[in-house]
Amino acid sequence: MAKQVFEAYNGKVSEPEIKFVFFILLILAYLAVYSGSEAVLPAYIIGLSMAGFFIQYKETLHKMRAIAFVAFTPFYFIKAGSLVSVKALIVAFSLIVILLITKVVAKFVGVLPATKIFKYDRRNGIYITLLMSTGLTFGTISALYGLTNQYVDNSQYSIIVTVVILSAVIPTLIAQKCFFPSSILSMKVKEGESDEEQ
Repeated sequence: MAKQVFEAYNGKVSEPEIKFVFFILLILAYLAVYSGSEAVLPAYIIGLSMAGFFIQYKETLHKMRAIAFVAFTPFYFIKAGSLVSVKALIVAFSLIVILLITKVVAKFVGVLPATKIFKYDRRNGIYITLLMSTGLTFGTISALYGLTNQYVDNSQYSIIVTVVILSAVIPTLIAQKCFFPSSILSMKVKEGESDEEQ
């Protein structure tokens, strides 16, 4: 059905194909909430099922991504963050550190050997591994689902969300600062030199 809609309306000023996808997301979000799940979860299902399809419509994909990040994502993270208890974080600081280290080490054990199989050098392999030490959105969705359905209490939720956020932010900062791929860095330097020459 999406194929027919995109073929018929792609390129129109009113962007009906984008409205169609968001309409489907709205229906699936309603069904998710009605069934006791998280409204944001269907976005993952749509993303997985339509990933190959959207290769043909990259411009539309970029527009949808911009709309999602501007209009929807902030509200979700504000909701998830407002439920975090600062008192619980102070009490469980050492546990947060232990869980954070465990999560990052587990990612290294799972990802770094794969980078060697695909013949990445050490620097690029560590860079990729650190960037794979994330899970921000799905981690917060899982934690929020657990809190909503009373599988975890507010203290446990606060700890989980904090670990998820730190495991996304800290490895990414380390990767960008210490292991940024030299090939990309040299390309940027060359681009800068050519801009100066012009």
